[in-house]
Amino acid sequence: MKEQEIYLLITRYLANQTSTEENERIADWIAESAQHEQIFEDIKLLWQASAPKPNADVSGAFNKLRSKIGQETNKPVISHTTSRIKWYAIAASVVAILTFSGLLFYHFGSSPTSTQFKEVVTTAGQKKKIRLEDGTAVFLAPQSTLRFPGHFSSQRNVELRGQAYFEVSKNPHRPFVVHTASLDVQVLGTHFNVSSYQNQNATKVSLLEGKVKVTISDNGLDEYLLSPGQELAVNHINHQVYRYALDSLAVKGWMSNTLIFKNEKLVEAAHKIEQMYGVRIVFADQATAETNLYARFGNEPLQNVLETIAASGNITYHIEGNKIYFTLKH
Repeated sequence: MKEQEIYLLITRYLANQTSTEENERIADWIAESAQHEQIFEDIKLLWQASAPKPNADVSGAFNKLRSKIGQETNKPVISHTTSRIKWYAIAASVVAILTFSGLLFYHFGSSPTSTQFKEVVTTAGQKKKIRLEDGTAVFLAPQSTLRFPGHFSSQRNVELRGQAYFEVSKNPHRPFVVHTASLDVQVLGTHFNVSSYQNQNATKVSLLEGKVKVTISDNGLDEYLLSPGQELAVNHINHQVYRYALDSLAVKGWMSNTLIFKNEKLVEAAHKIEQMYGVRIVFADQATAETNLYARFGNEPLQNVLETIAASGNITYHIEGNKIYFTLKH
C-alpha cells in the first residue's frame, strides 16, 4: 500500500468512514512496526488538533497546522529521508482531515455545544488502562478502539470496537451505556466485560458485579437483564442469543495475559493468540483450523504456547517472520 494512501485511509478511519476490510488493513499496517504505530499516533493527534469549532476559520486552522508541520520538519532528525516522507504524508492527511471534519461533526452532533470526543486505539499485543472523567476505569484489550466524550452529559455513552473490561463508577442519575455494532449495554455502576471483535462470530457481555441491561439491535431491539456470574452471547451467523454461567478467569484472562481454551476450535483460539502476541496464524487447511484445543496458558512465552498446541493437537508448525503456519501431521 502506498504511503499517501494509508495516511488518507487513517483519516477516513478517524472520521468513521471506513469499512470492516479497511479497518483490518489499517490494523495490519500498524502492527507491522513501531514506526507505523507512532505515525498513526501522530496523525491522530493532528486530527484532534484540527477538528474545527463551529464557525471557525478553516483556512486559518489549516495555516496554523501547516506552520506546525513546518516547525517539525525544521528540527534536527536522524534520518532526513524518513522524516520528510513522514511529514509530507501527514501534511496530506491534514487536508483530508479538514475535508472530513464535516462528517465527524455530523456523526457526533453539530450543535455549538457538541462535546469533543476522544479515541484510544490498541494494536496487537498492546493493552491500555483508561480513566474516564467520571472515575470509571476501562481496561482496553489488544486490537480494540474506545471512543468517548471528554465530558459526560446526562447519560454516559461510549463506543467500543473490540474488547474491554469496565469498572463503572456508580451514579444512579446518569446511566453508563456501552455501544457496539450489534448491542448496547446499560448500567448504573458495575464490573463487566464486553467482547465485540469484527472478526469473531459472536459478541459477548460478561457480568462480574452489579446488573446490566443488554439491548440487541440485531434482533429487533430485544432486551435482556444479566445478574452477576452470567454471560450473554449473540451469534452473528444464526442470530441466536445464549445466556449461561461464566468462567471469571476465562473472561478476565486477557488482562493478565492468561489464555484459557476449553475445547475450542483452533481457528477461534488463533484470534486470541494473534491479539496477545502480535502474530498472524495461517492454517494449511480446514481440518487443521477445526482441530479442538483444550489448554491453559498463564503469561507464557509464545514458543511455549506453540509447543503445547503442537503436542496436544498432533500439529506441526513453522515460523516465517511474524506469521505462524499450522499443519496437521499425516
